Amino acid sequence: MGRERRSKQKHTTRKDRNKWKTAQDVAYNLTDDNEFSNTLSRILNECAVNEHLIQFRRERQLFFEREQTFVNKAFGLYRHMYIFGSQIEGTTTLGMMSDIDCLIRYDTFLLYLESENPPLHTHDQQVVLKVGAHSCSSQYCVLTMNEPSKQTMRFRQLNPNQKHVDLDHFFRCDWTQNDGKVPNTVMFILPYLTPSILQHAKRHGPAEGIGDIEYVHAFYCESIPKQCKFVFGRPRPGHWPSEKTLKKAKKYGVFIVPQGSPKRKHIR
Repeated sequence: MGRERRSKQKHTTRKDRNKWKTAQDVAYNLTDDNEFSNTLSRILNECAVNEHLIQFRRERQLFFEREQTFVNKAFGLYRHMYIFGSQIEGTTTLGMMSDIDCLIRYDTFLLYLESENPPLHTHDQQVVLKVGAHSCSSQYCVLTMNEPSKQTMRFRQLNPNQKHVDLDHFFRCDWTQNDGKVPNTVMFILPYLTPSILQHAKRHGPAEGIGDIEYVHAFYCESIPKQCKFVFGRPRPGHWPSEKTLKKAKKYGVFIVPQGSPKRKHIR
């Protein structure tokens, strides 16, 4: 009778024992992860890498944006500076040797899409450019000056003492000779630097690096081209970017930067 009772008892299979070991390992791993997370948070807080310092760094970079924008206007440069990347996010620390990424918006130029009507009321200190993308690859475009002869004549009638530097440099070219197409080089500053500064400068893509500062020069267009609207309907792995971010992005335009094929100088 005793043997029969023992034989009727359910034996633990190897599969059940493996399940128990797996659950036990997961519990140990969760404990280790929590301890590691708490230790890392304590060390970062002791090194002053916390929310207060991140906010302080952001405010400091925002102040630097406004300061440089005022300096540009004081020197006759109708430009607006933005700082982006790890510096404005506050995710870098001293000793990491992180670059300062800056975007320079040229307010001298007023852009509109080729599918839209040209703006009726423009400022005397602005050049009207048309954004065309029919003959370009995806996310590329060509900028063409609207009525080159008329805009050149209007520029010559301005008071020389009131002309912005960017406007003066722009109209040194004869835009009637190339159908008003704006080349990539009009937005780069490296060709105008002195040899002593140029030896510390470099260019990769639309960015120009001088020391530890990366500059990207851009024109701003209030309307979003059709080629850029795919971002609002594409799949979002991990729900990024969020619906809130996409909804906010629809209210703003786009920056057009001088990035194109070396063989075609007018492509952006």
